[in-house]
Amino acid sequence: MVLVHLLYGIFKTLAWLAGYSEHYVTVDDIEWSYLDSGNAKDERPIVLFLHGFSSVKNSMLRVARATSYDFRVLMPDMPGHGNTTAPSITSYRATEQAMRLEAFLQKVIGSAKIHVVGCSMGGMISGTYASMYPDRVLSTTLICPAGVSMPTKSPLLQIFESTGENYMRATTADDFIRLHTFMFHAPRKLPHFVANLVAKERAKQGDVLERLMSDILLDFQTLDDKLDQIQSRVQIIWGDNDQILDNSSLEIIRQKIPDHRLQVHMVPEAGHCVHQEKHAEVGALVHTFLAQFITVSVPGQ
Repeated sequence: MVLVHLLYGIFKTLAWLAGYSEHYVTVDDIEWSYLDSGNAKDERPIVLFLHGFSSVKNSMLRVARATSYDFRVLMPDMPGHGNTTAPSITSYRATEQAMRLEAFLQKVIGSAKIHVVGCSMGGMISGTYASMYPDRVLSTTLICPAGVSMPTKSPLLQIFESTGENYMRATTADDFIRLHTFMFHAPRKLPHFVANLVAKERAKQGDVLERLMSDILLDFQTLDDKLDQIQSRVQIIWGDNDQILDNSSLEIIRQKIPDHRLQVHMVPEAGHCVHQEKHAEVGALVHTFLAQFITVSVPGQ
């Protein structure tokens, strides 16, 4: 428990050093926890970063670093994760999460337009949100997004279909060590005591994470029918060795989004956690994409 609080303190300090402050806001019966690099008087364009399944808002800090000078950055813990508490939620389907996200944004920034960046589950929610609220979204960045069909099944999906075992439902230290090897292109050794700590912490959210996983499986192909409803420009970033969500999903994405609104970046020597393995490269790609939307004011005009 001491180590857990120590790690949380480290995450909080790193966020503070990067210029973020942590805030809490209650919307309906959900108490949202989020990081904000600005405030209500901040006139910079807004970028919303959404994390992946069983992760937390701080996981996007290193990618967001590249954008934090030119943009106001918001990073919430999604319902079911981190410090966001939602005791009465019974469904975490992508559409419902997107609706909750809109209610959160209305409370925090009103009707301001935003850029959305989402990774994995966060990518699925970002894509769903962009399709539901096209007038709000200026651009959409999806990093190895869930919710898109895989013409070529990923190694993890092949295992699931052949054995019925879902490695994402990790509950023990050994489970996490095994999953860790699939998440990265070149995984570093995960110490057993760290994996055991993660397992104990995850067990506290066991029922919620099980509900989340079940709903993610129900939404396994949800973006197939939503991608063509996204009206903004779209950036896709994928690791070339993603063993969780195969990048053959790009075939579906290219069919749904016209070339003139689509940018695709395949990051070499990167797995599903491309935003961790190649955070500097991913951050630069995101910032370069977003920079085209910055309006430069010329004195006298």
